[in-house]
Amino acid sequence: MSQFSNFPKIFSPGTQILVAPLDWGLGHATRCIPLISHLLNNLDAKVLVAAEGPQKAIITEAFPGIRFLSPPPYHIKYHKNRAATIAGLVLSIPRIVRIIRREAAWLKDVVDTERIEAVISDNRYGLSHPAIPSFLVTHQLMVKTPFGAWADRLVQRSLYQWINRFTECWVPDFESGQGLAGELSHPSTMPGIPVKYLGPLSRLSNRVPNGETRLLVLLSGPEPQRTLLEKEVIRQWNANPGQSMVLVRGLPDSGGGFLKLPEIPNATIYNHLPADKLSQEVANAQSILCRSGYSTIMDLLPLGKRCFMVPTPGQTEQEYLAGWLSSQGKITAIRQDRLNLSDILHT
Repeated sequence: MSQFSNFPKIFSPGTQILVAPLDWGLGHATRCIPLISHLLNNLDAKVLVAAEGPQKAIITEAFPGIRFLSPPPYHIKYHKNRAATIAGLVLSIPRIVRIIRREAAWLKDVVDTERIEAVISDNRYGLSHPAIPSFLVTHQLMVKTPFGAWADRLVQRSLYQWINRFTECWVPDFESGQGLAGELSHPSTMPGIPVKYLGPLSRLSNRVPNGETRLLVLLSGPEPQRTLLEKEVIRQWNANPGQSMVLVRGLPDSGGGFLKLPEIPNATIYNHLPADKLSQEVANAQSILCRSGYSTIMDLLPLGKRCFMVPTPGQTEQEYLAGWLSSQGKITAIRQDRLNLSDILHT
């Protein structure tokens, strides 16, 4: 795969590798799909995956025979408004630190029992091991907080204490310029371990359109915000339906089959679409409405799609990415409480 031209050539055939995506939204799992594919098909590695729930469902779809382990869950909860979400995340920091430590203890056990020879952790900071090569995949070398630059630097110093326990840090972004993630992936201060830029990781492929959809809506992210955005999109569409809409709900573990709701005019609704069908829907779409999660950005921006991105309220990473990409003229950023489908359909 061309996106892995910069992939470090460090694994021998048959190496037993644990791949562990964070269970904080589907994006960490979807961007592990091309990584797992490369390990299996190009490096002849043996891969185990640490995932449960929707993350497990979406990876199983791509690799039906792969074996899973059950890591400590994070169970991050969001709230219905931005202030409550931010407060909840701040108050959950001690619990997150405890989970990171629990991850480290869990990994020590499974390295012995499963004979794991290397670990690739997508944003799970506890999954480094002193006796085997451990690689952290993250685009967040700088975390944007809602409290300003002093808090950003404080969090970064704390974060680097965990990152520096890994063998290397792999950044899924372009190395030149500011890439797709701006200051998040290209901070002024770097970790103390080697940092390698892999380029964007995407499970989607560039397709030739075989039809035309006026609006493609891609829902994702934690509840209740996923459902709140879904309800608002459907409410506005029903009040003033456009020519055609495809809505993908982002629910891979609730039945991925076709679901059509007759009360929504000119719309086709899917709970989930596999990568090949989603690639085709993306190719057919004139405009795309989605969250500004980084995996979604990696999927869509390299394809040159016209994107309207709604950051999850209170998720400051998405708020930064939407604002930064909008300032670069690469997307249109929309606050959730100011969403107006008519504006999108007539832009």
